[in-house]
Amino acid sequence: MTFTRTPLIGAIAAICLAGTAQAQTTLNLANEYQASTFAAVADEFFIERVAELTGGSVEINHYPGGSLGFKSIDHFDAVTDGAIDIADTYIGQLSGIDPVFSMPSLPFLATSKDEALKLESVLKPAYNEIFGNADQIYLFTLPWPPSGIWTKEALNTPADLADLKVRVPDVTAIQTFKAAGANPLQVSWGDIVPQLSTNALDAVISSAEGGTNISLGDFLPEYTALDYVIPVNVVHMSAMSYDQLSEEEQAAIMQAAADTSEFIWGKLEERLSGTYEDLDELGVSVNRDVSPELMDALKVASDAAMQDWLDKSGEQGKALLDAYRAAE
Repeated sequence: MTFTRTPLIGAIAAICLAGTAQAQTTLNLANEYQASTFAAVADEFFIERVAELTGGSVEINHYPGGSLGFKSIDHFDAVTDGAIDIADTYIGQLSGIDPVFSMPSLPFLATSKDEALKLESVLKPAYNEIFGNADQIYLFTLPWPPSGIWTKEALNTPADLADLKVRVPDVTAIQTFKAAGANPLQVSWGDIVPQLSTNALDAVISSAEGGTNISLGDFLPEYTALDYVIPVNVVHMSAMSYDQLSEEEQAAIMQAAADTSEFIWGKLEERLSGTYEDLDELGVSVNRDVSPELMDALKVASDAAMQDWLDKSGEQGKALLDAYRAAE
């Protein structure tokens, strides 16, 4: 009896080819901030753009709200180790890695969208180098609306800052608000509400938008729009995960990063305007006409943070600051 094996072989080959055509890489993207935040809007746009540009061959699962178990301060090492493929990280939490990461958080250095974008352009080569040396790929920067302060009572004068237990996001804010007479405490985003619940905090430094996402108005019904800095997150990727992609997929990742940066920076003013409307509906009092006396006191207090950063960053820091100030 003679058996014909060709049809069977052909069927197996067809199945294998179909599997190859449908081959998909799945990556994770971690973010400490909630799914309703401006940062998460950028994440979702990036994820959708990658899927579109790769024809679905690269799928990215989104884990906002610290649901992978990592905070921003953990992201750098977790991405290097491969525990996270892509991370959306508040840059101020990376100051211990390199002083360069503190530069966007320096008070009163970049207080408008145009200034923040100019600073990002100056810093991009440094980001590429630092992340590259840690086996990571720098993808893009995204902004938060300008930072203000949430308080229980209206904030009108420098004296109102005295001994105020205020949550701050990074070292430069600690230095500034301590010099201004407050009692600053560096608290991660996920720990703010528990600290407020136990009266461990009197005030919180955050954007208006960030505060609405965790209902800060329930604890702190006054918001003062200091607008002293535009905080940023950086989105960075494991080089190991990136290298496992095809050249076409790598190109798609970088194009999606550029597209997301353009999209999210373009939405900044709209998001801020909508947030103030949200605060009004929530019964939060918004002070956008901050007293010159208070602003002047904070600017003087920020001098120590700038000098400390220059001391730590050395010649590189001076060169970056000079380049920023010289840039058009």
